[in-house]
Amino acid sequence: MLSDDDILAAVRRGLGAPGADDAAFPAAGAHITRHLLVAGEIVRCVETRTEGTAFHAGTRDLSDLPEYDDLDRYPVPPPADPGAARSTLRLVRRGSVAAHACSTCTNGRKPCARCRGAGDVACRTHVPCAGCEGRLCCLACEGTGKRAREAADRPQGETASRVRCRKCGADDAACGKCRGAGRKKCGVCGGTASRPCPDCAGGGTVSHDFCAGTGRYVEWTEGVVVREPVVDTVEESSDLPARAFAWTNEADAWNRVDHVGEDAFPPDGTDTGSGPGTRTDLTKATDLTKDTDLTQDTDLTQDTDLTQDTDLAEVAARLKPRLGFRDGEVARRVRVRYLSLARVTHDDHPDRVYVVIPGRPAPRVVTVRSPRRAWRLAALALLVLVAVVAVSRLLT
Repeated sequence: MLSDDDILAAVRRGLGAPGADDAAFPAAGAHITRHLLVAGEIVRCVETRTEGTAFHAGTRDLSDLPEYDDLDRYPVPPPADPGAARSTLRLVRRGSVAAHACSTCTNGRKPCARCRGAGDVACRTHVPCAGCEGRLCCLACEGTGKRAREAADRPQGETASRVRCRKCGADDAACGKCRGAGRKKCGVCGGTASRPCPDCAGGGTVSHDFCAGTGRYVEWTEGVVVREPVVDTVEESSDLPARAFAWTNEADAWNRVDHVGEDAFPPDGTDTGSGPGTRTDLTKATDLTKDTDLTQDTDLTQDTDLTQDTDLAEVAARLKPRLGFRDGEVARRVRVRYLSLARVTHDDHPDRVYVVIPGRPAPRVVTVRSPRRAWRLAALALLVLVAVVAVSRLLT
């Protein structure tokens, strides 16, 4: 954390004044407030457990699946990484596996519903001619065998040549494919009016879908344990606008905290919910503000004795409302970074606010407009707008 003298010296350098020249930015009249930026995420591994009846057509060896007696009490170790991808664990309730013979089929076969076990279905003896489709099959008799007094005209656009009609004998009148009949024997049944059933291929039976044609099936009680990560994004600034994050960069002196497991739970061990499965004992959770071993679990961008870091206490206070236990939570990871900024105003510089950002080799200074100047600019813009409107009305 920068001292007041370091902060004022940084502002003077930003103004181009020598470091020892206090006259450019004297300590008298300067007002310094400190603000903390906290950004990161809280990743929870949330678990759900469900139980239901499972079914498998045919036979199945379930010896590779774990067995359980009470699903809620079945121990599953917490994940090493709470942010790991969704996972599913399937279990079998002990003594629930039962193999059955299918009672609604015969050796996996059942009568075909389409032909009702007959093996064939009705078919048309004749089909319309593909050339004339049964229309104007003969211009003289139209397929009746009796010539009309006046022959019909050729269909518009017809180019195929016509032949002698086998029914009425008229030359150049009949369709070349059916020769005036207008239809042909069915190519499937050959005119017998019966064809093999397409569903059972003439066999009369089909495979039973329920047992997949095996004549057997297996049922058991299945327990399913699903774990998936839930991410809560953290981005907070104390009394600074959200755009304050845009004033910083990765090269600044961010402090970083990365806790997994017990160290990531609230300091007081508060349990705000309940859920199945094994979870961390919250009463043994680590207090972020008091744990003397934090320096071993925290990755910092600079060597800092965390037991002396007052900013860390504020980080813990800000995170605490977000650290309540969620139903089904079995593990979590808290990974955040924090940076203390200094906001400086001066009575001699009423229109400017100086934000000092710690970094190496020296702090950076970002200069922004003061609220007072922002209001003055807004009022000036409003006056200009009113003047423009008044002039335009006078001109019209």
